[in-house]
Amino acid sequence: MRKTLPVISTGPAAGTASGGCSATAAAPARSALPLWRKRRLRIALVRHHDLCLNTRQIARVQKRAGVLPHLGLGYIHTALKTAGFHHVIQVDTPALGLDSEGLRRLLADFGPDLVGVSTTTPGLPGAVEACEAAKSTGAKVILGGPHTEVYAHENLVHDCIDYIGVGEGITIMPELAEAMERGEDPEGIRGLVTRKHDGGAAPMVNLEEVGWPERSGLPMDRYYSIMAPRPFATMISSRGCPFKCSFCFKQAVDKKSMYRSPEDVVGEMTELKERWGVKEIMFYDDVFTLHRGRVREICALIGERGLKVRWEAPTRVDLVPEPLLKAMAGAGCVRLRFGIEHGDSEILQRMRKESDLEKIEKAVTDAHDAGIKGFGYFIVGWLDETREQFRRTVDLACRLPLDYASFYTATPLPGTPLHTESVAAGRIPPDYWDRFVRGEFDARIGYLVPDAQERAQRAYRSFFMRRSMVKPLLTHMAVTGQWRNTLDGLRSLHRSTSNTDRDF
Repeated sequence: MRKTLPVISTGPAAGTASGGCSATAAAPARSALPLWRKRRLRIALVRHHDLCLNTRQIARVQKRAGVLPHLGLGYIHTALKTAGFHHVIQVDTPALGLDSEGLRRLLADFGPDLVGVSTTTPGLPGAVEACEAAKSTGAKVILGGPHTEVYAHENLVHDCIDYIGVGEGITIMPELAEAMERGEDPEGIRGLVTRKHDGGAAPMVNLEEVGWPERSGLPMDRYYSIMAPRPFATMISSRGCPFKCSFCFKQAVDKKSMYRSPEDVVGEMTELKERWGVKEIMFYDDVFTLHRGRVREICALIGERGLKVRWEAPTRVDLVPEPLLKAMAGAGCVRLRFGIEHGDSEILQRMRKESDLEKIEKAVTDAHDAGIKGFGYFIVGWLDETREQFRRTVDLACRLPLDYASFYTATPLPGTPLHTESVAAGRIPPDYWDRFVRGEFDARIGYLVPDAQERAQRAYRSFFMRRSMVKPLLTHMAVTGQWRNTLDGLRSLHRSTSNTDRDF
């Protein structure tokens, strides 16, 4: 029988999805399979292409940024193995270079009984392609990921989708697989939505009890980041974020913080180094330094074990005191990714960032002084952003001791305060995302200022084409070996912005 995974309560609202999924009673107890019976169900976990018309990043930049493993599917794979399902594969089409027909052929050769596809809302068109490919093999298909909490029932307009997973796929998938193997109706599984049943949302699971994400069978040599030397890997050491930035969509499971122990984190880092030869690890926590005492323990344990591996992590400018920065640098941290977002105080307040320019400058400068490179995330083209406010963002990015920067165009994702404000201002159709989910839109959601894309391009060029960036870029390419991707990215930025100087 499957080991029951401990869940972390997200409070009274944990079982209620924002798209109308109602809370339900706990799933009924199911009879155990006889010990002599082997689990023969064949399961495929799929991530299809991520590039889409609603990307917040400039397409030319995104194509060269890299291909990162899908940690969520890795954790689901581990949970399925724990439940006794060993005929499981992960299919990562961006890493394998497969189009929809290639995916269909691969799945047809494998012959799955159940296929799980993960998606975000902007990436839904690619996910539907994957579901269609899976359905053509005769498999049952479940769609999951952060997108489904807002649009659970709406996704079922696509005939190729049998089930929707809302919330924690780590518990939903083993429960569904067990029901299918027994030939039982899956009704009653918490977090499973069908055309007849609403299973609410499955609550958060303690990742430390699940085990490390399964990486065997993945094309580890195909993953790369323009920021890191190969081979590299990604990890999660904590989940959840208590902050309420107005552009960020959060699932119910994201609203409760969960931390892995320092021993478990450093254990996985050690395995990545020793088994896979990883040279750099990219942490994908929401806020790595939210629990600063735990980070200090992680750094101390890295030192005690003599682990030599580069790593980077995301954080906030108000959560990196100088002593912590020094400890992180001494433990191998080479880069911190700061969500700076904007250079104008008024827009920072409207973004609900809870930061100010003084905190931003101090944090980035302190990290630089500690020997940690800074990566700044910025959003341009905010609702009613003036040219002067945009210039302040570019000026701030160029003034800070940052080695890298990324400039996103403001995109009102469903379920966010920015979306509500943009609809109220008449900048986007109120039903855009509903119709997008149903496949009725083939055009990008409108920008919040007419020249938002040009502003992003100009910001990139202003930041990277400075004379002072020559040495950092050459050093970066020498350390990471990312010569071609970096140079191609710079050339594309130059071409895409050279004809719009007069608009600045």
